[in-house]
Amino acid sequence: MPANRYHAKAEVDIYAKTLLEQLNAKGGIDAVMEARSQMEQIVAYNRSHIELNRAASDATMAPEKRASLVKGVFSNTSEELSSVLGVMAQRGGLDILPRVLAAYNDLIKNQLGVTVVDVVTRVPLDDHLRDLIKNKAKNELGGDVVLREQIDTNMLGGIIMSAGSRRIDASMNTMLEGVRTTLKKTS
Repeated sequence: MPANRYHAKAEVDIYAKTLLEQLNAKGGIDAVMEARSQMEQIVAYNRSHIELNRAASDATMAPEKRASLVKGVFSNTSEELSSVLGVMAQRGGLDILPRVLAAYNDLIKNQLGVTVVDVVTRVPLDDHLRDLIKNKAKNELGGDVVLREQIDTNMLGGIIMSAGSRRIDASMNTMLEGVRTTLKKTS
């Protein structure tokens, strides 16, 4: 990773742009979104597996060996993502992947004109609610909208939506927590 922050940002941008362009040319928005999902999983995985981060940035290990290790661990990802991860490991580690993911998300919005809305519910959305959410997001955020739906059986009910830095939490869990906090203050 370059010491100069401008060089570091340029490196992050190159990884994100290269990945987006390759995936978009190969498989369109579906391939772009699949890689986004895979990167999110890898970022979460890296947070809990410090050994991999250490190995991927181990200066005593040959760069090619670091690249091979990372490509092997993430061989179930797209060929393009695996290749970019390998280059990142070869050049110093995976610690910049969260920033690459953020830059990648910005490119999805700015270059492809697509806003990704993450929706978490207890039960699957029906077509009517899916269309309602898409139309509302399109009106407020502009551009095309892609919903990424997740089911969380730990939720009591309601919905959590996020797009970029915006988040709406209308889950029953959060509402009950608000009531609990209010009751504690008044008693």
